Amino acid sequence: MPTANEALADNEIDRLAALQEVDRRLKDQRDRMTLLVSEADGYELEITRQREQVGQLTTERDTLESRRAAMDRQLEVAGGKIRDNRMRMNRVRNATELLALQREIDLSKEANQQVEEELLRVMELVEGLSAQLAAAQEALQQLEEQAEAAVASRRAEAEALRQELEAERGNREALAAGMDPSLRSKYEQLFERRGGHAVVAARNGICSGCRMQIPPQLYNELQKYRDIRQCPNCHRILYWRPAAE
Repeated sequence: MPTANEALADNEIDRLAALQEVDRRLKDQRDRMTLLVSEADGYELEITRQREQVGQLTTERDTLESRRAAMDRQLEVAGGKIRDNRMRMNRVRNATELLALQREIDLSKEANQQVEEELLRVMELVEGLSAQLAAAQEALQQLEEQAEAAVASRRAEAEALRQELEAERGNREALAAGMDPSLRSKYEQLFERRGGHAVVAARNGICSGCRMQIPPQLYNELQKYRDIRQCPNCHRILYWRPAAE
């Protein structure tokens, strides 16, 4: 039959164990909710990046298209001048003027050739950018279709978890309310540091948290007094129960 002190210690341990179970559930729910929100945000971030890529490619293509159109107009104007100069040559009787016109025509042809070569290069660039843009737009459309359902489901599950967390926090506070403040503070620090394993059993002289040997005197005291002690290795809160329990 446990003594009054043992019964009190057992009650504290039971409350700590129950609190730890609640805190583990809360931690799992928070971790899951964080993951869901992160995944939803990841979809939206990827969509934003893909839209930026589409916008950048569109701007680059439009800039080149404007450049191509300007060169087309330049060639058209230059071609008109060449035709005019050729018509003037038919009316010129002065050899000097004739040579000057011919020189002007030749220079215009050379300039046009350079423009035409540059125009071909720009057209190739436009073609390549148009292909990249089409691929980027298709990828964006597919991503938006995939993300719509995925983001909605993750945000809905995260909201449901948030509501569960609110309800569970009430249970948690009810359990923790009557605890000794110093014990509660010690437990909460250990829970954070030890990944949700603050309260562990001592069995056969071993701490079940760190799997290290407990000093024999401490293990004997745990069995004799059944009070709350800490493992000297990992500092988790230890308890001992007879095998039958």
